[in-house]
Amino acid sequence: MYETVVDGGISLVAQYGLVVLLIAFVLEGALVGKLIPTRALFVAAALVVGSDAVGLAAVAAVAVVGATLGQAVLFVAVRRTDCSVESLPGPTDAAGGAVVGWFDRWGLPAVAVSNALPVARGSLTVPVAMTDESVLRFCGSSVLGSSVYAVGLVAVAAGLDVLFSLL
Repeated sequence: MYETVVDGGISLVAQYGLVVLLIAFVLEGALVGKLIPTRALFVAAALVVGSDAVGLAAVAAVAVVGATLGQAVLFVAVRRTDCSVESLPGPTDAAGGAVVGWFDRWGLPAVAVSNALPVARGSLTVPVAMTDESVLRFCGSSVLGSSVYAVGLVAVAAGLDVLFSLL
């Protein structure tokens, strides 16, 4: 399944450029559940643009901006609807309480750490939106964590580029 998506992603990036990556990461940031294999698309885009520093930096910047924009949209939407944790679908009270507890205990650094982890990206967007935290401070933490995530993916792409050049 992912092979088809990655092949399609490579074709789209080759044809339309980094706009495809931006849209994918905006959607990833706005969706708490991950439906798009953005890691694979990121690495594919990095391989398409080449291994030069400018190309890799552009891919990383587009991914970070896209994820942050998507999370900001979700943050503002939650804030405007004035919803509560109990009204949301998803984890049980114990699991949902643990996520909220991360933010209560560590504050905005928890947002940055969660955005740096592939399995937890965006998991604190909704709980933080239900607090009094400002959208700008939230976005700053989101950018920091997403930047760490992007650097990791750039390293993977660069490693694959070297590996492919040896074959």
